[in-house]
Amino acid sequence: MELYFSRNDIIQVSATTRNSFKVLPIGKKKQQKMVVGDATGVIQSFSLKKGEVVNSFKHLPTGTPIEAVCLGTGQGQKDKIFCSTEQTVKGFNKKGKEFFKFSSNLTEKITSLTVHELQIWTTGEYTYNMFNDCKDKHFYVANDRINDMKVVNVISEHEPNPLLGCQDHFVRLLQGSDLYYEASVDGPVRSVHKVKKAKDQPQKQVLYATSGGILGEMHLDTESVRRGWKMQSEAAHCAAVEVMNTDLDLTKDGVQDLIVGRDNGLVEMFVFDGPKEPKVIYKRSLNESVTSMGSGFVTDGSVEDLVVVTYSGKVIAFSQAGPDGQVLGDEKTSEKMPNDKKIKLLRREIEVLRERVEKEREKYSKVSDDLIAVNNTFHVNDKFVLDPSDASYFLTVETPMPIFTVALQSDVPVELLEMDSNVAILSVSPMRPEDGNFCIATYRCQDSSNRLEIKLRVVEGHYGNIQAFIIPRISPKTCQACVYRIKPLCLQQRVQKVDDKKVLNELKITGSFSLAEMHAWVAFCLPEVPSRAPGDEVTYCFESVLLKTILICKYKAGEGVFRSDSITTLAILKEGITKEATARKTRITLSFDLKEECVTTFMHLMDPKLQFQLSLTKKMQMIEALKEVKMQEEDVSFLDPSYLEILENADQVEKLFKQQPRQLEYLHGIVKDLFIDYHKFKGSNVKHRVPQLEQHLNNYDLEAILQFMLMPGQ
Repeated sequence: MELYFSRNDIIQVSATTRNSFKVLPIGKKKQQKMVVGDATGVIQSFSLKKGEVVNSFKHLPTGTPIEAVCLGTGQGQKDKIFCSTEQTVKGFNKKGKEFFKFSSNLTEKITSLTVHELQIWTTGEYTYNMFNDCKDKHFYVANDRINDMKVVNVISEHEPNPLLGCQDHFVRLLQGSDLYYEASVDGPVRSVHKVKKAKDQPQKQVLYATSGGILGEMHLDTESVRRGWKMQSEAAHCAAVEVMNTDLDLTKDGVQDLIVGRDNGLVEMFVFDGPKEPKVIYKRSLNESVTSMGSGFVTDGSVEDLVVVTYSGKVIAFSQAGPDGQVLGDEKTSEKMPNDKKIKLLRREIEVLRERVEKEREKYSKVSDDLIAVNNTFHVNDKFVLDPSDASYFLTVETPMPIFTVALQSDVPVELLEMDSNVAILSVSPMRPEDGNFCIATYRCQDSSNRLEIKLRVVEGHYGNIQAFIIPRISPKTCQACVYRIKPLCLQQRVQKVDDKKVLNELKITGSFSLAEMHAWVAFCLPEVPSRAPGDEVTYCFESVLLKTILICKYKAGEGVFRSDSITTLAILKEGITKEATARKTRITLSFDLKEECVTTFMHLMDPKLQFQLSLTKKMQMIEALKEVKMQEEDVSFLDPSYLEILENADQVEKLFKQQPRQLEYLHGIVKDLFIDYHKFKGSNVKHRVPQLEQHLNNYDLEAILQFMLMPGQ
C-alpha cells in the first residue's frame, strides 16, 4: 500500500528538547489544541482555525529550557498540562493558568515526566524518583545514564511500574525503589514506548530503540521478559530513534501502525503483519532531528494528522492525502483556505517580521558605538558515535539557525572521510604534530543548512581530544566549542556476551588499588563504561568493530583480569592503565599469559580485508591506463577479461577508493602494531625489523608474513 501525505508547517518556535510537545484531548470542538515548550522557557498552546494559528495562551520566556511536557492521566487530568524545567514541575490548565508548582530537592534536571493524580514520576541523568502528594516515596540510582522512562502497569493494575531505558544496554523495570528485573539489548537504549494493550493480550507490549538505530519488541509479565521481533532499517543507519507513536491506523487495517522519528530527521512509518517484524510503508526526511511527535484532529475535524516537532522548533502536521495531493476526508474543510489567501497571510507575516527586525536593528545601532556584543549564545545539538559498519566515527552538529562554518582541530591522528550527504566545502590545513595539531580542517556550508555530518577514522592506541568550533549565520558572529574524547581503545563496542571458549591471552593486574580506581582506569581506556562501578565485582565484554576480536574485563578491588584474542588490545590497555596508575602514584604488578596461536588467528581475520584492499589499490592504479587504451582503440575485446571487468566497474572502484583512500596503509599499521606488541610482551624490541615486515606486506603472502612475525626477536 502506497501512502501520500500533505505537509502543513503550523508554527515556528525556539529550539526544542525531546518529548516537549503534546496534543490536547478533544474538547467541545472536534479540532484539537496543541502545547509545546521550548529552550527559552516559553510554553504555549495553540490551534488552527481556517488555516491560521490561534494562540490559547503563551507564557513569557524564563531563560531555562522546558525539558519535558506531559498531560495528566488521572481522573479529570486529561486536559491538564504539566512541564518540567530544571528541578521544578509546573501544572497549567488548558487556558494557561498555573494551578500547581512543585520545587523538588533533586540535583539533576528532570528529563522525563509522568503525572497520575497525586503521583509524579521523574527521571534525571542517573536517578529515578517517585513523589506522592509532593513527598518523596521511591528512589533508584541506575548504573548508567537513564535515556527514557515510561510508566506501565505490569505487576499490578493498581500500582504502575516505571520502565527505564538505560545507556548500559539495559531496559529495567522497577517495583517501588527496587529493581524488579532487567533485560539486555544490542546497544544503549535511547527510547522506550508502551503499546496500548489489546483486550485478549495478558502481557504488556513494549517497544525499545537503541542509539544505533535498532528497533525491538518486548512482552512484559509479572515473572519475566519475552523478546519479540528485532530489526534495523538500512536507510536509518546509525540514526537513533528519538520518539515513537502507535496511535494512528494509517492503513485502515484495524491495527495501529508504528511511526518513529530519528535524530537524522527521518520519519518512518511501519505496518504490523502479525508477530513478525513490521515493514516500512513510508519514509520522509526533514533534514533535522525529530524531538517530539503526536497525533490528533489538528488541521481540521475530519482527518487525524501526524504532528512532528523538529529540533529547531518547527511544528509540522502531515495529513493523509491522495496521489493528487488532495487531503482525504471532508473536501469542504480542505478548501477552507485557498492558496491565494495562504500567500497573503505569509506575506503579511513576513512584513511583520521585517518590521520587528528593523526595530531591533535601530535599538542595536544606538548602543553599538559604545558597547560591543560578545555574548550571543545558541544551543548546539551534537552527537559523536562509533559506526560499527566501517569502524569510523560519525560526528553530527546541529543548530537552530543555519550553520556558517565548522572548524575541526585534533591532537590525535584522524582521517576525514568522504560523505555523499555532506555538501559543505572542506578545506584542510597542513598538520603540525609538533604543536599538537594532527588535523586542522574547516567545513564551510553553502546552503542554508542547520545540520552538518562529518565522518572520520581514528587509530586505536592514540588518545586525546577532537574539538569542533561551530559558527552559525548570525550577527554578530559568535562561536561555540564542543570537545569529543578519543579513548585508547576507541574501536571497541560493548556487548552483553562473547565466545569465551576462544584461545585468549591474559593480562593480570594486582596492587593496592580500590575498585573505584580500577574502574576509572578502565573508563579512561574504553568507551561505554559508566561513571561509577555497578557492584563489588565488575565484568564487561567488548568486541572490536573492525576485526570482531573480543575483550573480557573482570576486576575488583586489588585485582583486574583482562582476556582478549588480540595482543594489541591488551598492550594498549596495559599502557593506558600503567600511565594512569603512575599518575596517581599507585603501585601495580602486571603478569602476562600470551598464546602464540592468537597471532595466527588475528592474521587470518585480517587476511580478507588486506586482500580486498590490495586488489582495490591495484585496480585503481590500472584504471587510468585502461581508460587511455579504450580511448585509442575502438574495440577492446582483446584485453584480458579481468581488465575488461575493471573497465566495466571503474566508477564503483573509484567510489570505493575515494571513501577510504588510506585504508590499506591503515591496515598495514595494525599488522605492524601486532608485530611490535607481541615481541614486546616476549621481552624483545623488534622496531628495527619493521621495514622487513613492510616488504612482506607489499609482496603479500600470508604464510610468509606469519613465519616472519613468529620468528624469535633479536
